[in-house]
Amino acid sequence: MLEILSIFTAIEEMWDFQLPKDYRDFLLRTNGGKPENTLFYIDKEYGESIIDGFFGFKKGLTWNLLLKQQYAGVRVPGNFLPIARECFGNLILLAVKNPDRGKIFFWDHELEAGDGEVPDYSNLTLIAPDFQTFFDSLRSEDDED
Repeated sequence: MLEILSIFTAIEEMWDFQLPKDYRDFLLRTNGGKPENTLFYIDKEYGESIIDGFFGFKKGLTWNLLLKQQYAGVRVPGNFLPIARECFGNLILLAVKNPDRGKIFFWDHELEAGDGEVPDYSNLTLIAPDFQTFFDSLRSEDDED
């Protein structure tokens, strides 16, 4: 746990933001991974989707939070941290800086900014006011109607 706390400190200093307490606590407990409940609601247009897994401090590119932030850094607005991947390759983002600090957004990769364009909110959908609300809203795929 001390190692992960050191990583938190390094991330927060390097990227000049502080992780919200609910998300920090989640990483300390789980280090990411696939949750038991994976179904989540986006909005009327998208409906529901499934979380493939949460990023953490893991080896390899696929589930490593630090590498995912570097990869997404030019593809998503600068005040966001990718925290999970959805089953179709879209991302779940945590706003880590104002004006939306703490809020959770769905990022649609099909509508992302083109080469040379600055990423904006046009392909983002607010899905929760904070991480804990989002996590608590996850349901079992067996609950799908």
